[in-house]
Amino acid sequence: MTKTFVGFYPAKDISKFNEKDSIVLVGIPVEKTKTTPGGSRKAPKEIRKQSLEFSGVSSEFDVSDCKTDFYDVGDIDSIKEKDKLLLLWEKILNNSNKLVVIGGDHSITYDMLNLAPWDDKTAVIWLDAHADLNDEYPPNVFYSHGTVFANLKKDNNLSAEQMLFIGGHAYTQTSVEHAKLKNKEVDFIPVHQLFFDKSKTLEKIQNFVDKFDRIYLSIDLDSLDQAYVPTLATTEPFGLTPQLLMEVIKIILPKVIYVDIVEAKFTRKNRLVLNLAVGLIYNILQNWMN
Repeated sequence: MTKTFVGFYPAKDISKFNEKDSIVLVGIPVEKTKTTPGGSRKAPKEIRKQSLEFSGVSSEFDVSDCKTDFYDVGDIDSIKEKDKLLLLWEKILNNSNKLVVIGGDHSITYDMLNLAPWDDKTAVIWLDAHADLNDEYPPNVFYSHGTVFANLKKDNNLSAEQMLFIGGHAYTQTSVEHAKLKNKEVDFIPVHQLFFDKSKTLEKIQNFVDKFDRIYLSIDLDSLDQAYVPTLATTEPFGLTPQLLMEVIKIILPKVIYVDIVEAKFTRKNRLVLNLAVGLIYNILQNWMN
C-alpha cells in the first residue's frame, strides 16, 4: 500500500491492528460482472489518489484535530481473501471501531455484510437508483451487483422491517424488482417523496433508525442525479442532490458502524465523481465526530 487516504494512518497488517474506538477504511477493488462499462474496481486506488488534493480541513472540520484516529488498512479482494474480511470484522467489532468501505461494484456490499453480525436490532439501509433486488442479474448470474439485497435478505433471514431502500428513480429496473417493492418485501422511500414532502419523509427515516441499535449503510453513487455523477455507467435523471444525500445520511449515521461507497466507476474524465467521493467520506467523518 503506497498511498493512504489523506488523514488516515497506514495499517496494512490487519492481524496486528488493535486500535480501539477508531475509524477504519478499506478498499474492495472488485467487479464481478460487467453489464455496463467497468472501472469501479479501480476506484479505491483513484479515490485515495484524489484525496491527496484535499487537506481534510474545512471551516467546520479538521481531520488532524480529532480525538478519534483514522486508519487505512489498504485493499482486500472480497473473492480471494475472505479470511482477511473475517479478521477485519473481528477487529472492528472487538475494538468498537467503525468501518468505511470503498468499492468496487455493489456486489461488495453482499460480500461484506454477509459476514457481518445480524440480529433483530440490526438493519441495512441503502441509497441507490436501483433496488438491486433481483434473484438473478444478468440471467443465470445469482450473485452480482443487481442481486445484493435479495441475497442478503435470503441468506440472513432478514425481515422487510430490517431493510430500507431509499432512491429507486431509475427507469432501468426489472419487473422482479418492481413486484418486490410493490409487495413491500422491503421498506421503500422513492426519491420523489424526499423532494415533494421532505419533512415528513425525513421523519419517516428517523423513525426507522430509532428502531435499531446498529445500522449498516450502503451508498451507491448513482443514487445521485446524473448532473453530479455524469460519468457513471448507470446514472439516470431525477436523482438526489449531494445536499439532500447528506441530509438523509446525517439522520442515519449515529447508528451506523459500517458504511460503503460503491460504483464510483473510474474514467479519465470523472474527476468530478472522485472529488464527490472524497468529500462524501470527509462529510461522514465529520458527522461521526459530531
